[in-house]
Amino acid sequence: MRQRARFPRSSAGAAALALALSLSACGGGSGSAGGDDGKIHVLVYGDATNKVEKQLIADFNKTSDVKAVLDTIPGADYQAKLQTIINSKQAPDIFFNWGGGSIKPFVEAGLLLPLDDFIAKDPGLKKKFLPSVFNSAVVDGKAYGIPMRGTQPVLLFSNKKVLKDAGVRQPETWEDLLAAVRKLKAEGVTPIALGGGDKWPTLMWFEYLYDRVAGPGLFQKALDGDKDAWAGAGSRKALGML
Repeated sequence: MRQRARFPRSSAGAAALALALSLSACGGGSGSAGGDDGKIHVLVYGDATNKVEKQLIADFNKTSDVKAVLDTIPGADYQAKLQTIINSKQAPDIFFNWGGGSIKPFVEAGLLLPLDDFIAKDPGLKKKFLPSVFNSAVVDGKAYGIPMRGTQPVLLFSNKKVLKDAGVRQPETWEDLLAAVRKLKAEGVTPIALGGGDKWPTLMWFEYLYDRVAGPGLFQKALDGDKDAWAGAGSRKALGML
């Protein structure tokens, strides 16, 4: 099979972004990603959303001479596996990622393809997203990804009966929540249940407090790769509240 020209990849990811990488124009190989089999390999986080992505790949392949292949990695292993293959012959052509500071090392290593020229030809690739969402894949003023999979709300549900039985009103403020927690615990009720085994659900609590106490500027610094952002007074206050 003839070799294809080699370009930077693109990445996908965040609120999930799709990013284009810079190694193979059409990566490939058998298995989870990359190589030189003349196909475009798209690597994504393995979950229920994959059936939608498979349909998109199938629709693309109906009209494209160069075929695309969807590769998946189970969720818990995704990030570690991506780090391992990103600069190897198994690297994908397009991959899912969460953007922000996590892609900056890939950009600095010359592994990602800026998408500004594509966006200039099709402005909708940018205009159809909120700036705060689209900018998750912007590094040093250049766009390296397009949002995909949608932006999902994170919700805290309350059990009205449990609250009523404990004589607790629905909390409306942070102080109300802390007071409710104390009262529920005094009644022998576990106040909050969180499925935190995968770690990322717990992150939502950190993000909520950081955003409201330290402000969105801290998050932006962190997304830009500034690790010192976490040492500021706002950061310490949020952690203290947690």
